[in-house]
Amino acid sequence: MRKTLAVLSVLSILGSAGLALAEEAMGKVQAVDPATRTLTLEDGNSFILGEAVAIDTLAPGTEVTVSYEEKDGQKTATQVTPAQ
Repeated sequence: MRKTLAVLSVLSILGSAGLALAEEAMGKVQAVDPATRTLTLEDGNSFILGEAVAIDTLAPGTEVTVSYEEKDGQKTATQVTPAQ
C-alpha cells in the first residue's frame, strides 16, 4: 500500500510539472510565414510553429488559441486551435 501511494505521489508531481510548462495565448492571426514557420498575432506575440502544427490551416484574421512552451526566450507553439 505504501509503495502504491509513493508511486501515485511521484506521478502526480511529475504530471503537474508537465502541465505547468504549457502556456496559452489568444488572439487574431496577423501573419503566417511558412518559410520560417512563424505565427504572429495582432498583439505582437510571435511563435515558432512546432512540427505537429498544421500551417496550411492558419490564415490572417482567424481568432486562435495558441498552446506554447517558452524556452530560452523563444515561444514554440505546440497546438493552434480556432478560438471558441
